[in-house]
Amino acid sequence: MIQFAEESMRGTLRDLWQECFGDSNDYVDFYFQNHEITKHTMVYLDDGQPVSMLSLLPMTVVTKMGILPARYIYAVATKTSHRGRGISTALLEGAHKQMKGLGIKLSVLVPGSGPLYNFYGKRGFETQFSTGRAVVGRDKIPAFKDSFTITDAGTSDFMQVREKAFGGRTMFVRWDGDALAYRLAETAFNGGETLLLSIKDAQAVAVCYYHDGCVLVKELALDGMRVETALGVLQKKYDAQEYHLRLPAGMACPYLVKEAPSGMAYWYDRQARERVLKEKGGAPYISLVLD
Repeated sequence: MIQFAEESMRGTLRDLWQECFGDSNDYVDFYFQNHEITKHTMVYLDDGQPVSMLSLLPMTVVTKMGILPARYIYAVATKTSHRGRGISTALLEGAHKQMKGLGIKLSVLVPGSGPLYNFYGKRGFETQFSTGRAVVGRDKIPAFKDSFTITDAGTSDFMQVREKAFGGRTMFVRWDGDALAYRLAETAFNGGETLLLSIKDAQAVAVCYYHDGCVLVKELALDGMRVETALGVLQKKYDAQEYHLRLPAGMACPYLVKEAPSGMAYWYDRQARERVLKEKGGAPYISLVLD
């Protein structure tokens, strides 16, 4: 039986999450405290108990043809004892039926490993997002000598910079209101920072995690600022040995960038798919996924 979760299932779902993903109790509790499981979590029941689950999180996809209502499929998990029975496939099909009935145009997910692209590809998902990755040593970062400010980015700041940075793409995933606020909170919970960089009339937002001399920049949204300039400003704060960048595919960058798949889409409206994908623009972009 497939249904949305009930409040009484929280403990069971936390155990299932930990079995499949290994996250701490604190993180799982943090996630469930910020998402209504009765609205966002679908489960597959066996003998009345959840043995598989997935989250359906609200999102919109901004395209040149307009804004499409969508869902982010996250934390697809099945108990080890129940794998190999087609349960997750049945749960996905149940989610698709639900979303199509609500007029949702597409769902997006980010496979947790390379082989899962093949798994989801066989179930109707298409690889439509890619991300560029670059590793930049401190010796490759030009010294920044002008005035600048670095502050914590708020939801409004972040949303505005993201719109300007990614709005010209064929499609990009917009995290609205509560969803973006959650990402700010989750970044802080996991020890990261979401920073607003300002120089003259240019801005950038960088989602950063510093560890042992290295900075992971999970997202870099630029409004009138170059990649190397943003790194020069960040270096004033971190004085790091190395930066690991995740960048939109095709983004102008002076460093060596390797692109790899970063997300898949399942379209419920095939006509919308054809209209969106035939438009010219920057490569589709998704980031700030809950990985």
